[in-house]
Formats: sequence, structure tokens, C-alpha cells
Amino acid sequence: MADMLNPAKISSMFNAAVGIPDRKSTLSQSEEFKSFRSSYPLKNVAVDLHEYEWRYFEGGDKKTPLLLCIPGASGTAESLFRQLTGLCPKGYRVVACQPPPYYTINEFVVGMDAFLDHLSPSEVHVFGASLGGFLVQQYCMHRPKRVSSIILCNSFCSTESFTNGMMTPMYQFMPTLVLKNVILSSFNPDQVPVPVAEAIDFVIEQLDCLGQGELSSRLTLNGTAATVKGLKMSEDRITLIDSLDKTARPVSLRDELWSRYPDAKKAQVRVGGDFPFLSAPEEVNLYIEVHLRRVGVSVNLPNLEPELNGGGKGGGGGAQVGQGD
Repeated sequence: MADMLNPAKISSMFNAAVGIPDRKSTLSQSEEFKSFRSSYPLKNVAVDLHEYEWRYFEGGDKKTPLLLCIPGASGTAESLFRQLTGLCPKGYRVVACQPPPYYTINEFVVGMDAFLDHLSPSEVHVFGASLGGFLVQQYCMHRPKRVSSIILCNSFCSTESFTNGMMTPMYQFMPTLVLKNVILSSFNPDQVPVPVAEAIDFVIEQLDCLGQGELSSRLTLNGTAATVKGLKMSEDRITLIDSLDKTARPVSLRDELWSRYPDAKKAQVRVGGDFPFLSAPEEVNLYIEVHLRRVGVSVNLPNLEPELNGGGKGGGGGAQVGQGD
């Protein structure tokens, strides 16, 4: 019975019924991802009264400050695997996590508290993508002393433009396949460079691992009107990483975020799409390293600053980083 209720099995059965062949993404079949799965075991932990568990991968020395990575509405812990494989060998402690279903910001804050208690870090820095970045900002508003710095990737500081009237409260009652379609409809349908396309394919495949509760809770959080106000963190401890090509996030939300944190460091990926941490990992990881070094995290790395002048590597041309205008 449990196997019949598995989201991936249900999706596979549905695809077969409508004539859509199952296919695996290039990334999930790569030696890189297979090596990751063999090197970093998946962990699950229930940390509060919630019936679901946090899923996470962990690597690095537990004595060093923690970099906690949180995905967006369509992401899983696996979608952040290139941050572990790129940063842990250099001495950083990285945890790529997948929160359980939380339908309100207060629930997320309480759950995040308990998860951090479980990890017991000496110091916490957080990388948040899209909705994950929004939730990170909300957490820092409620717990201003718990997080030392934040990195926001293709994120936003308000969900006002995502509110959907009477639709948002209905997400928790919708079937999994309908919720998946809501998320898939936001992806860029245009022809895109290969690294961006491979990242999208990987995320779509990972959607099969998400259940109804996870999908509905994320869409509910994304569609509930809320704004980040009064974040008590020095802006020199904030880095904004943004793709300059087309993404699901409106340009107006990127501009709003830049205006909210005018003195934050701004790093730009020319071609990264919605998931630059997957499509241009070398650029994004370089920006993360520079950020962590700037806020005092030291793991005996070589000087990275000159590399920025020549542009980073990755899925899309050059990269830019600089002080806010």
C-alpha cells in the first residue's frame, strides 16, 4: 500500500496512462550525481511535533561555521548537490536541506529553530534560493541573532505579486498532479542553453519526489501575502545572486529586492535561469566563497578576489559582482 502511495510511482503511472514515456534527466544519470549520492548519505530527522521530517545532506567539518542551503518552491535537497560537492572538499561545512510541509511563516520559524538545534552549529550562514530566500529573510526577522549572514539567490522580499485570491487556501486540498502542473507552468518554455535546460530537467524529475503536502505548503507560503520589513542585519552581511536571463521571478521583484538592500553585495550570473546553483555552479560557488570569506569564515583558501576580475566559469559566459548602486 505504501508503494502505491509513492509520489514518483503515481506520477509514473499517470505518464504511462496518458502516453508520456518516463525519462531520466542528464544530470541525475551523470557520474557526478552518482558520485554525490555515494559520498553524501541522505539523512532524515523529525525535530518538532510536526509529523514530517527534514531531509538533508551534510558534508564538511562540523567544527567550522555552517552554510545551510534551502531550495525554492520546486526544489529538493538534491537540487543543491553541487554546493556540497563544490564547497565541502574545500573545508566548508554545508547542509543542503528540504524542509517538511509548513503552511505558515510561524510554523517554518519554529521548525527552523528545532532543525538548527539538531545541527548544533557554532555559527550559521544561510543560502536561500527563490522561496527559500524569502523564508530565510522572514526567519532572520524573527530570530535576528541566530543567523550571521545570508545569500539570496533569485529571491524576493515580498509575495504580494504571487497572491492568488481564493486559490491560495485551496492548494492544500488539491491533488499532487494539479499542484505539479501549477509549478511547471512557471518554468521558462523558451529554448535555453544546454546547462539551463539540464537544470530544469533535473528539477522537473525531482518534483516526482515531492508529495502533496510539500507541494501545497510551498505554494501556500508563496501565495500568502507577506513582506520582509525591518530586517536587523547589516547589509554588508548580505549577498544577492541573480540570473540576468529570463526567470520565473518578475524583474520587478529583483529590483524591489535590490532597493530593499541597496548596500548589499550584488553578484550576477549572465545565463543561469531559475536554478543558477545547478546550471552555473562554479560561478555561484565562487560567489558563496567570496561572501563567506568577507564575513569572516576562514578555511585556508587561496585569494579568490583576482578571479572575479576575469569572470567566473560555469553555464553562462562571464559573471559580475559588485557593491549595490
